[in-house]
Amino acid sequence: MADTIDWLLDGDPSVRWQVMRALTDAPAGEVAAERARVATEGAGARLLALQATDGRWGGAAWNHGWDSTMHVLMLLRDLGLDPASDQARRAVGLVREGVTWKGCGRPSVRKAIALVGRSALRRWLVVLLAESGPQGL
Repeated sequence: MADTIDWLLDGDPSVRWQVMRALTDAPAGEVAAERARVATEGAGARLLALQATDGRWGGAAWNHGWDSTMHVLMLLRDLGLDPASDQARRAVGLVREGVTWKGCGRPSVRKAIALVGRSALRRWLVVLLAESGPQGL
């Protein structure tokens, strides 16, 4: 088991922080520091860098191809991108300002939450938007 844990700890920050939290006795501060690296290193940073200036990933708010804005936001949440990080706030700000959800125009916070339903993305957006203040509510 130790070899497997060591192998996982040698991976991407998005894996490493979750292994540290679930499978080691790492202090909470070390886990949090490792999680913070998701925004600046590895898969999380690469995904953030792929966001277009209009706020979209893959050229669409949503599609069947798993490369859309909604899918990337869900993946970033699953990787552990801290919603309070500057990078997460910037990414969601671009989404809020530039992404048009089909048939709805630019959504208010309430519309955005209604559009994504009860998914993990909804929970992540609720946290992000709640932390950004009451504008749009």
